[in-house]
Amino acid sequence: MLVRRATPSDLGRLCVTAMRSFHDDPIMRWLWPNDDEFFAPGGEVFREAMAGWLRLGDVWCTDDAAAVAVWIPPGRPPIPPDPDPDVVPHFPEDLLERFTIIAPLMEAHTPTDDHWYLQLLGTHPDWQRQGLGAALMQSMFERADAEGLPCYLETETLVNVGYYRRHGFDVISEWDVPAGEHVHRFSSFGDDPTTEIGPHMWGMLRPPR
Repeated sequence: MLVRRATPSDLGRLCVTAMRSFHDDPIMRWLWPNDDEFFAPGGEVFREAMAGWLRLGDVWCTDDAAAVAVWIPPGRPPIPPDPDPDVVPHFPEDLLERFTIIAPLMEAHTPTDDHWYLQLLGTHPDWQRQGLGAALMQSMFERADAEGLPCYLETETLVNVGYYRRHGFDVISEWDVPAGEHVHRFSSFGDDPTTEIGPHMWGMLRPPR
């Protein structure tokens, strides 16, 4: 299996892989609850973000782009702007509102020490359970270990918590995201059925080896 750095020519395939991988992810569907928007052809929901991550330079994939890992370098440098001055980012108002809810929560639980951040790890459903995600992580683990740096991620399901634990991550924090306007996807909180919550999140850290 060939693991390589992704290039701009992979953009379309990476967007489809990400969209298919995260079709039922609690946070992604909390951010984009509308099926027509999330499942737009060509993985359009990921296109702007994926293009920015590619410009940042640490997107890795299998040779066929069936699996993708997006890593953000230590210090969380800003995403470079699109080189085309005519391309102006556009985010719907309701999406921006949801980002204003979740961004401070994620920032509050982010480790303050330098680390590699696993922004996204996904494998197209047709190629899952073949070790592709593990191979993509291992390539960065070797680099992070050589640099003496931990790796950090957030996840939203117990299944993923177990998966990442098998790859050396441990839970260091947990928190709930307020439900917002689309509470029907998530459960009630405590004994009050009228108080709704959004997704639950786990922050996980892999120390250097």
